[in-house]
Amino acid sequence: MKKIFAVIILSIITILPVNAEVVRISADDAVQLALEHNLALQSKRKEADILKQEVKIANALKNPQVQSNVLMGSIARTNSSQAGIAVPIEIGKRGVRKKAAIAKLKLIENQIRQEELNLKIDVMSAYFDVIYMKTVVAILKQREELYNAMSIMASSKPKSSVNYEIEKLQSDMRHKKQVILLNKAKADLLCAQFHLNEVMNLKNSDIMYDARETSLFEDHINLLDLQIPEYKTIEDIAMKYSYSIRISDDNIAMSKAELNEAKHKIIPDLTFAGGYAFSGDGKTQGAYVGGALDLPIFYTYRPEVNRAKIVLERAKIDRISFENKLKFALKQDFNRFKYAKENINYYKDILKDSEIILKMSGERYEKGQTALLNVFINENAHREVLNEYINAMQIYYRAYLDLMH
Repeated sequence: MKKIFAVIILSIITILPVNAEVVRISADDAVQLALEHNLALQSKRKEADILKQEVKIANALKNPQVQSNVLMGSIARTNSSQAGIAVPIEIGKRGVRKKAAIAKLKLIENQIRQEELNLKIDVMSAYFDVIYMKTVVAILKQREELYNAMSIMASSKPKSSVNYEIEKLQSDMRHKKQVILLNKAKADLLCAQFHLNEVMNLKNSDIMYDARETSLFEDHINLLDLQIPEYKTIEDIAMKYSYSIRISDDNIAMSKAELNEAKHKIIPDLTFAGGYAFSGDGKTQGAYVGGALDLPIFYTYRPEVNRAKIVLERAKIDRISFENKLKFALKQDFNRFKYAKENINYYKDILKDSEIILKMSGERYEKGQTALLNVFINENAHREVLNEYINAMQIYYRAYLDLMH
C-alpha cells in the first residue's frame, strides 16, 4: 500500500510541470502582473493598512472609569459612600502621538513604493535572463548543426584522403561535446524561466510565464531600445524623486515626531472624578468631586527623550551619507551604460565580419581547399565573438537597470 501511495505522489509531482500552461508575455506585461498580484508585495502593502489603524489607535481618547466606595457597618451611618465616574485626560500627548503615527505611515508608504520599484527591476532582470539564455541555446544549437554538418562532411570524404580518420574522429567528438553543452544550456534556460516566475510570485502557479522574444538577435527588441538623458538631468531627477532619498527624509520626519512625542510625555496627565455620595442611614446625600495629577517624579522620561535625539541625529547622518553614495553610484552606472552601449555597436560590426569568415572557411573545407583544423579555429573565434556580443548586451542592460534603480 505504501508503495502504491508513493507511486501516486511521484506521478503527481512529475505530471504537474508538464500540464502547466505556458504563456508568453512582454516585459511590460510581466512587470504589470507582478505589481498587481505579487504575493510578497501584497503582504507589504498590508503594512500600510495596519499603520492606518495605528493612526486611529494613536488618536484614541482615554476611556472613563466607573468608581464606587461603599462603606459597610456602623461607620456608614455617619460617613458617605460614593459612586461616580473618573475621566483621565492626556495633556499635550494625543496630538503628537497621532503625528508620529502619521509620519511612520508615510515612511511605510514610500518603502512600499521602493519595494514596487525593486520588484520591477527584479522582474526586468529575470526577464532579460530568459532571453539571454534563449540566445545561448540558439547559438549552441546553430553550432551543433554546424558540427553535425562538418561531421557528415568529414565522413563523406574519401577514406584514402590525408587525415581522414583523425578529422572524422575530431568532428565526431566536437559534435558530441556540442550536444552536451546544448543540453546544459537548455537546463539553464528552464532555470531562468522558473526564476522569472519565482520573482513574479503569482498566486496561480499552474501558469508558466515565458519571455515573448526568442533571442537577442531579433531585428528589433524594445527591451534594448534604451535612451537616457544627460547625466546632470539624471542626477537632478534622482535627488528629487529617488524613493531612497524620500525614505531618508521620512526617517528624519518620523524621528522628529517621535522626539516631540517623547518630550510631551513629561507633561502630567489629569484625572477628573465626580459622582453621587450618600450616607448609610439615608439621611444625607449629595455629590462629590475629585481629581488626580500624574507627576513624573520617579521617572522623568529623560532616557526616552535622549534616545529620540540620538535616533534623529543618526537619521540626519544617514541621509547625508546616502546622498553622497547615490551620486557616486549614479556616475558609475551612467558611465558603465554609456560605454557598454558604444561597445555593442562595435560588436555588431565585428559579428558581421566573423560570420563572413566562418562561411567562407566552411565552403573552402567542403571544396577541399583547407584543413578541418582551420574551420575549427575560425569557428572558435566566431563563438568567442558571439559570447562577447551577448555578454556586452547583458552588461549594457544591467547598467541601465542599475541606473534606473
